[in-house]
Amino acid sequence: MKRTGFDTMSVFAYPFYICRHPRDGFLELKANKKGSPLVVTIIVALWRFVDLFYRVVTEFDMNPFTDAPVSLLRTALITVIIFFMVAISNWCFCTLLDGKGKILDICVVLSCALVPYIFARFITTLLSLVMAGDEQVFLNYFVIITEVWGAAIAFSGLEEIHEYSVPKTILAIFLTLVGLTIMLFIALMLLSLFQQLYFFIVTVFYQIRY
Repeated sequence: MKRTGFDTMSVFAYPFYICRHPRDGFLELKANKKGSPLVVTIIVALWRFVDLFYRVVTEFDMNPFTDAPVSLLRTALITVIIFFMVAISNWCFCTLLDGKGKILDICVVLSCALVPYIFARFITTLLSLVMAGDEQVFLNYFVIITEVWGAAIAFSGLEEIHEYSVPKTILAIFLTLVGLTIMLFIALMLLSLFQQLYFFIVTVFYQIRY
């Protein structure tokens, strides 16, 4: 049987094809079972890198994070945790709504939706070094356009992999956000609980020691 160009395409080229043809790309991606955990990992790592690059390299007058400390480990952990929380939340609710997408498919969709933003943030960070401060608004518009583009890619991808209609996709996204909010609330409560437990143990230890 004759193979199509998409069949022979490298897994590293898929995200770029999907950015230009999201509906066809996700449909073919799911049919060929070519979702790659490695590609997802690389894209998420690049997402974290460009944000840190933006914080460190952006011209002083255009940098909103001038006075904010940069913690590589903390920001990387927050990025990865939130990314997979969104994926897990979507998978849980879509499983209840008879969604066909697997957890890897959802991660591929979310990571591909980040590709336009990654390129935009990297380019605008470099341009900020040669552009005047009052021209920053054009860079911001460019980033906003790519964020909207990424949202459209995510919407189209979730619609295709779960085999949903548009209204059902909207419902699934709403439930995903509700689930993410609940997960973050529980995580904050557990973090507060563990902090209190830690301070209690430390206090008891020092009382016994003295």
